[in-house]
Amino acid sequence: MVSRFGSGMKALIVILFIAAIAATQYDYDLVKPSGPPSLASYTSPEFVRLVDMGFHSTVASALWAGTMPEILDLFVGKTEYVSDVAYVSSVDPKLGYPYAFSVIAIPAIPAGRFAGQDASDTIALAIGRKGLENVQNDWRIPYYMAIDYYLDAKDERSALTYFDVAARTPGIPDYAERFALNFGVGANQRATTEELWLTIASSTNDEATRERAQAYVTRLQIFDYLEAAARIYKQARGTYPTSTDELVAARVIPEVPPDPFGYTFVFRSGGHADIDVTKPSTLAQPLLQSIVAPK
Repeated sequence: MVSRFGSGMKALIVILFIAAIAATQYDYDLVKPSGPPSLASYTSPEFVRLVDMGFHSTVASALWAGTMPEILDLFVGKTEYVSDVAYVSSVDPKLGYPYAFSVIAIPAIPAGRFAGQDASDTIALAIGRKGLENVQNDWRIPYYMAIDYYLDAKDERSALTYFDVAARTPGIPDYAERFALNFGVGANQRATTEELWLTIASSTNDEATRERAQAYVTRLQIFDYLEAAARIYKQARGTYPTSTDELVAARVIPEVPPDPFGYTFVFRSGGHADIDVTKPSTLAQPLLQSIVAPK
């Protein structure tokens, strides 16, 4: 009974605390109707953490519910949203959604809305990097950062890197993992993708990153290997193979190399090798194996 009473009192205190913040904001808005003030206008996040009875996540979530709609103010040049996201994150640095939402939403703001500040994608990515420092196992942050790097920053190397981070994050849905792991494997992208992963492998001091980059390079070499074998098959039989197993049956290659990320290789028309993205990965870790050139 005492335990229930104590928990109930804590919950009541939190509710009253949030209500006090809301009342303060309402009173402030009545006195100063020219525009919504920043959350920092009321009190410091350090003070909030001091008096919220340890309910940092609950209070931060409540504050975030009021902050998220401010994203619309960015379209008219009001930038309180950015400072208020920083405030919410200071109350609870481990609350992942403000980071993820900011990374995907801020780049949509038209150019010129951040007068005297960095471009919107730069601000968004800075928020994302802070999120990666503070939040574990939230795949959305690196995934949205990768999209931002690719579409807005035009930085394919960083996009590849953050898609890989997202793919390795526990809890990522199958559809997102498939997209992340297979980003850049299109026939017209492979040369650039391989060059970027080779650069990452040669420039990093982290052994795990180097092995991961090499796994991507290995996969791209398998594409070349299978397509070379498909051309040999066509010379001998007059048509391209419709499956990788036909290459083994015709003894063009001894076996189909396993994909380092556990996906199935298939052939499209014209002997183009591809990944069957309709099937999830069968491996938790990449395989690093050498490729034997077709005879």
